[in-house]
Amino acid sequence: MTKEWIINWFIKNSSLTEVQVRENTSANYFEQHWLDSFEFINFVTDLEEQFSISFSNDEFQNRNFATIDGLAKIIEEKLHG
Repeated sequence: MTKEWIINWFIKNSSLTEVQVRENTSANYFEQHWLDSFEFINFVTDLEEQFSISFSNDEFQNRNFATIDGLAKIIEEKLHG
């Protein structure tokens, strides 16, 4: 569910197609230029609101935060310990 929500966020909030997003869930979305700094703030805000969580600075620094797969795992760990 988490990964699917993130995928749908990118489909809705970018010019990417569903295929482009689904085929690149392990790609670094910063390096792929999927988000600029303003979009990143909106993305994080939407994530925190959707999942009722807050991210720490350490989590932002985590390399896994920059991929859909990695971010989904971070969120799942926050939700389920």
